[in-house]
Amino acid sequence: MKSHFRKTEYYTSHNANSPVELDSEKFPDFKGETEEDFLQYIYDNLDEWVDGMENDEELPFDEETLDALYELKNGEMKEYWGSYQNYFEGDLQIGEVTPKENYKNNNFKTNHSISI
Repeated sequence: MKSHFRKTEYYTSHNANSPVELDSEKFPDFKGETEEDFLQYIYDNLDEWVDGMENDEELPFDEETLDALYELKNGEMKEYWGSYQNYFEGDLQIGEVTPKENYKNNNFKTNHSISI
């Protein structure tokens, strides 16, 4: 019996961009009182603000705040921890090589697998 085998490994990667500082006093519409309120306010509005910047809309923020918002949304992400540094999960699989359209599974249809 001829069969196709492969081994897979799954990792978790933790990535972050550089921290930016935002001052709640520079957000005239912010009415909250806690860090959690400020976090939720930024979360709720970040995409709209940055999209507005990219569409040349005028926003009520100084240049430093605009730069920080843009960096928060679009800043370069760098890995600061990966599970491969300590462990991995994976499978030993048997299956069939499939056409290129099956890119999510790296062109392989798994028929059976054993966790390793």
